[in-house]
Amino acid sequence: LSPASASDPTEVIGVLGGSVTFRTHNADGNPAFWYFGNEAIVTVAFEDPPRPLFSEKKFKTRFALSERGRELRISQLRMEDAGTYSVKIDEKRSYFTLQVFGELAEPTVTCEAQNCSDGSCSSSLRCSAPGAGLGNVSYTWDRPRAEGSLLLVNKSSWGNLEPLTCTARNPVSSRNVTVSTPGVLCAGALSSSRVGLRGGLFVLAGILFAALLLIFLVVLWKSRGGMIFRLSESKPADTGTMNECATVYAEVGPSQQRVPDGTKAKPAEGGPSSTIYSLVKRPEQVSPG
Repeated sequence: LSPASASDPTEVIGVLGGSVTFRTHNADGNPAFWYFGNEAIVTVAFEDPPRPLFSEKKFKTRFALSERGRELRISQLRMEDAGTYSVKIDEKRSYFTLQVFGELAEPTVTCEAQNCSDGSCSSSLRCSAPGAGLGNVSYTWDRPRAEGSLLLVNKSSWGNLEPLTCTARNPVSSRNVTVSTPGVLCAGALSSSRVGLRGGLFVLAGILFAALLLIFLVVLWKSRGGMIFRLSESKPADTGTMNECATVYAEVGPSQQRVPDGTKAKPAEGGPSSTIYSLVKRPEQVSPG
């Protein structure tokens, strides 16, 4: 490509992995000095064959000169090769601006959303090209004729959309994809979204149930003085006390009552019985006197 001044550089577009050539029409018999930004690339005398003198080894593998040093070719382009190049001959300097872009892969079309209300449904179709370093990518649709990566379509128009083609373009390439049944594509997306929504509702219901159960248990715990979760522990028996005292009781009827002569009186028919009980201490526990 022909050079331009610093205020109006020549724009050069290259493909990632491809090659570009910068050209100057200056035919003076003086040496040419090539630069990348402010870094010297190569110096070459105006002779045939040219004798290039590269400033660094890294330039020797992918940079080449021709036309007695008036053309500089870069092969196996990389993204980092993008920038400003210049050539200086007889104090005259010309500039080139290089941009490097990757070629597009085949784009994909997905159903991004579907909205139904008042008996009518509309869907959003998105066209996208994967990859990095693609630059500014534009998208167009064939039916209806539309631009942009997103296409909004009514369900009543599905029959007029089959097949549907999306074309993606960037500065170095153009690729397209055709969807034969876009209606089926959105039907699948809707089913998946319903399944996901149903699963989300189940999870939410489980969380709410657990929260309500926790609240109920806390209220119950407070209402019972905080003892609902505390098992009552039986106190060990006081063996000392039990050894000291014992309760003796007996049921005594009229037949067991003694009379002065030591004979037992016959109990009256249907006579009531009495219960006598007393707290008796063990003999060793009774204090003397």
